[in-house]
Amino acid sequence: MDTKTGSYFTPGYITEYICREAIEPAVIEKFNEVKKWKCKSLEDIENKIDDIKEANEIINSIKICDPAVGSGHFLVSALNEIIRIKSYLGILHYFDGRRIKDWEINVKDDELIIINDEGDIFEYQPKSKEASRLQQALFHEKEAIIENCLFGIDINPKSVDICRLRLWIELLKNTYYKNYDPTADYNDLETLPNIDINIKCGNSLVHKIAIDKTKNTISKAI
Repeated sequence: MDTKTGSYFTPGYITEYICREAIEPAVIEKFNEVKKWKCKSLEDIENKIDDIKEANEIINSIKICDPAVGSGHFLVSALNEIIRIKSYLGILHYFDGRRIKDWEINVKDDELIIINDEGDIFEYQPKSKEASRLQQALFHEKEAIIENCLFGIDINPKSVDICRLRLWIELLKNTYYKNYDPTADYNDLETLPNIDINIKCGNSLVHKIAIDKTKNTISKAI
């Protein structure tokens, strides 16, 4: 514990567990609510999905808010968990809309682990078209989740800055070269989006935020 700020360090395996226990039921509940299903597991949902665009929109409508965001550790774990769920459901897709079928994405030690059918761990190689397509897909998937699903509040302005930086770093892990040319002296990386609109400085104990129930969202405080 930091005695000056009252903040605690939460180990990764704990944030990973909490996010899985909170988000997976929320995803099942959201699909049941929107599609009028009676699914009890992700496997039940996987067997019913016939429109991956709609399925992604349903998951991206879930709102996750950490009312004391600190360094953003919980939001990063939530980001990884949502990607894991999408991979399990088979709705992650490349930029052209085709499903990502040749890579399995899971979470281990609070980090995304991406492996192919042969057990090889994914590494971004700009010269590889396959690796570049997957890197691009993961970048924009993270971007969509951060912008649509993840929200945070903290009374400490420094914590807000650290959280924003941490989410940017998660995007940096999957940034990619646009129109990569190995003979060029310089190649442009994909520009990082402005995500600070979702991470605010404030006191969540005294501020009141109206929730419009007609927007059909699920909010989980983690």
